[in-house]
Parts: sequence; C-alpha cells; structure tokens
Amino acid sequence: MRPHALLLGMALLAGAAAAPAIAEQPIGQPVDLALVLLTDVSKSMDDREYAIVKEGYKAAFSDPQVIQAILSNSKGIAVSYVEFAGKDEFFVVQGWNVLTDAASARAFGDAVAGATRTSAGNTALAVSIRKAADMLTSAGADEARRVIDVASDHPHDGGRSDAVRDAAVAAGITINALPIIDNHPIVAYDGHLTYAVQQWGFEDQAAFYRNHVIGGPGSFVIEARDYAAFGEALKRKLLRELISSPGPLDASETFASVD
Repeated sequence: MRPHALLLGMALLAGAAAAPAIAEQPIGQPVDLALVLLTDVSKSMDDREYAIVKEGYKAAFSDPQVIQAILSNSKGIAVSYVEFAGKDEFFVVQGWNVLTDAASARAFGDAVAGATRTSAGNTALAVSIRKAADMLTSAGADEARRVIDVASDHPHDGGRSDAVRDAAVAAGITINALPIIDNHPIVAYDGHLTYAVQQWGFEDQAAFYRNHVIGGPGSFVIEARDYAAFGEALKRKLLRELISSPGPLDASETFASVD
C-alpha cells in the first residue's frame, strides 16, 4: 500500500461498511449480452487514478464506435458496473442497465462516472469474480453471451482465482481481463518499501491474468501499461466484447500512455 493510500483507506472504511449494495435483480428481458464490469478500487488505487478510471468508463460509453457496437446487438445488451476491494467490499454501483441506443449508453457511462467511490480495502479478486458469476447465473439471461470484464491492478493471488475461473467457465461464462500495470512503490505491512510484482518472484502481471483469471470462448487480456492508458484499453476491450463473434482464444493487446 502506498503512503498516500493510507489516509484514503481510513477515510473510506466507515462509508464502505455502511454503503448498501444494490439488490441483484433479473435482467427482465431478452438480451444478446450480459456484461459485468468488475472494477478493482482497492487501496492500491489513489484518488487521481480512480478519477482516470471513472472518466475512462464515461468516455467509452459515449464513444461512437462503442455505441455502434452496442447497436449491432439486435436485442441490446445488459451491463452492470461493480466495484470491489476486500472480501466484504463488493458493491453493485449500477445494476442491470439494458442499453439499446446512444442515449442509454451515454446515460450509463454518466451514471458510472458520477457515482462516489465505494471502498478502498484489500483486493479479494477470487471472491469478487465468484460473486460476479453469481450475478450472471441469477440474471435470467441464459440465452445471452455472459461475460465478466475484470479491470484490476492486483498482481497475484496465489492461484486462488483458478478454481473460481474454472467454475464460471463451466457455467458458460467468459472472463476477460484488463490488468493495469502499476509499478509505483507501495508500503508492505512491515513498513518497508517494495516495488513491482516481478521483484516478489511471481509471474508478471499480464501473465497472471492470462494464466489464472481469463477463460471461456474468445477470452482475452488487454493490458494497460499505466493508468493513463486505461481509457483506450477499456474502449478496445469493450469493442471486442460487444461483437457477437468473439475473437481468438487468449488473444492479447497492450496499451501505454503517450508522453
């Protein structure tokens, strides 16, 4: 955890514990795609980075190419925006929104961007993927393509996501990932500074998501090399998820900001 994240986590602790999650409801109508946008807002993300992520969602859902991709789904798409951090910090910020035109797409992006941050705890990636899969299995959209879209800077979870991923795939759910590569110094619990995950002896971040998180037909990783590249990476990921014929299994793209 970086030093500036300490105060952020303390400030959000009480609010996160009290903030109500939106009740999970069935989508209520046929759609071509049911998509959970599962976004990591743990304490490794500071306020500036959080603002970049939220603006990325707003820009993506007002982008003409993304809107055109939404319109290519004749029944529309159902999308939900979820923030997660620790094991008890899973918040459905925007429940199932059915997007069928430019107005509904822009309204969804505006609602996501305007919502306040729900939490800033640890990163319970596997638990949160399981909860997102539960949302999809109870959404009443068994005939639709069902996708979990994970955006996170979490570097590794010791293989805990493998079994959760496998269960989701067995249930007919595809998981895609947008790892955000954040090599800022962080403060370990013993108070010593450390740096990127590669120095901890684990596989690199993109490899972790390829090997332990994504799965299902057409699953892929799109990597943002820093937070500034998040918006463009998100747009490219949505364009691939919104089309009716997924791309090659485990394809990858990388985006970096331009100085």
